[in-house]
Amino acid sequence: MRPSKLPSDAELLKKEAAGLSHAEIAAEFGVTRQAVTKRFNLMDRYARQEYRDVAKVLPWDLASLPAKDVIHNDESFMGLRAFVRQRMGAEVSVRSQLALRTFLNHLNAGEVLTLDPVQGVQWVKRDPQRDGPLAIRWPEGEPWDDRTDLFRFLPA
Repeated sequence: MRPSKLPSDAELLKKEAAGLSHAEIAAEFGVTRQAVTKRFNLMDRYARQEYRDVAKVLPWDLASLPAKDVIHNDESFMGLRAFVRQRMGAEVSVRSQLALRTFLNHLNAGEVLTLDPVQGVQWVKRDPQRDGPLAIRWPEGEPWDDRTDLFRFLPA
């Protein structure tokens, strides 16, 4: 493995705070702009707080799935994130409000969102015995806990 031409993460953050673009930092260290952006991404520098907040309470381990990027961009998953963020008392963006409206339409139609490791997120018919009042299908073997309150849905 080649040693990195880039300095420490702390030094990169200082450069960014000083107003340098990724292209300018790359030129200074003789690397590509993509290399600089990759380092910032590895620092989780640009991960949106709303993703992190919801990821902490999900009963699903998305990080281990090969299609996690597809799932994160799925309209239904965006609606789930908005649903949970709203339940947490956080603001929901205009774009997320549209996904939330579609999400709620599915719930009102008697469906719950589930995660299939191969197929990703998908809507399935609600099973009152298994799903209870939740907006998602809680994974088998995962105990219900304080998080489940964030996923409760009472149809109108």
